[in-house]
Amino acid sequence: MGQELWQLRQQIIRELLKGTLKASEAAQRLRCSLRTLWRYRERFLKQGPEGLREHRHSNHHKLTVHDELRIVQTKRQGLHRSARWVRDHLKLRVHEITIWRTFVQHQLNRITLPPIKPITHFQAPRANDLWQIDFMGKIRFPKIGYCHLILIKDDRSRYLLAGSWVKRPLKIYVFACLYRAFMRYGLPKRILSDKGGQFKSADPRGISDFEDYVARLAIRIIYGNRPQTKGKIERRFEFIQRDFVLEHLHEPNLEALNDAWERWMKGFNHTFHSRVLSGHTPSHYYHPSPRRRTKTELQALLLHEEPRRVYLDSTISYYGHRYRVPRGYLKCRVWTKLRGDTLFIESCGKVIIKHKLAR
Repeated sequence: MGQELWQLRQQIIRELLKGTLKASEAAQRLRCSLRTLWRYRERFLKQGPEGLREHRHSNHHKLTVHDELRIVQTKRQGLHRSARWVRDHLKLRVHEITIWRTFVQHQLNRITLPPIKPITHFQAPRANDLWQIDFMGKIRFPKIGYCHLILIKDDRSRYLLAGSWVKRPLKIYVFACLYRAFMRYGLPKRILSDKGGQFKSADPRGISDFEDYVARLAIRIIYGNRPQTKGKIERRFEFIQRDFVLEHLHEPNLEALNDAWERWMKGFNHTFHSRVLSGHTPSHYYHPSPRRRTKTELQALLLHEEPRRVYLDSTISYYGHRYRVPRGYLKCRVWTKLRGDTLFIESCGKVIIKHKLAR
């Protein structure tokens, strides 16, 4: 095809120079612009017929049947090999996507690779030896908006100890959830969490409120360095999304959603038969912790305090929500004390009002 085009250019340019062919007709026959036609004319006058040869080369290369056989053979010899590795190894002048498409044609693209590192499964030997706590990523409910789930579960029995749906993943909801779990089930030996801002300080020399909150009860904190460390609670989140969320997407408000969640959590703990638990329910393996503190001690220890300034409309701002304060405290400094789901507002050591924590 290149030789035929070269000869055609010679014929048309000669006719153009003789005057037997108009420039517009010549450009039409060569399928080029007049500017390109004049460039061909100049090159012919300076270099002769050789000036009309095409020197451009495309980088588009196609795979031959032999190349495809080599690709498939190389891939089957090592199923872990990537398209880029095969291309470089065989020195093929094609894009790696072309190699990947060959994998797809021969069903070699979805391969389960053998683990390089052995996966070590762990499980606490007894109930309450280890609790896990985490926030599930936000989920959009059509009538409520985006919500997060804070969940606490026992590692050995998979028992769901406490949890609630909230609008934002804040540390105060962690405290409220832990308070309910400690009050009802006692204290664990250890708690496993990730390194989110609700659980661990960003400053390596600092200490988070969560660390301080748990240290008061002599509970050891374990921070997971890899996603696999929190595999049990992450798999539970997947199950919750399938079994609970899809059935309650259209709850009218957050209160109704949490009521439905409490019923579901109770049913899961006492009626869900798990293969991991040899066909038993989580409640079969779980029992409250013998490590307990009295209610008075817990109320004194599990208290989160922060100062606030009263606005001109007799309210304070507490983690994105406004709470009413009695008249007479405008621009005054008050103390907020969170105990479980109850927010106490104090001034001069006296409780002036209390509110239920908004979610």
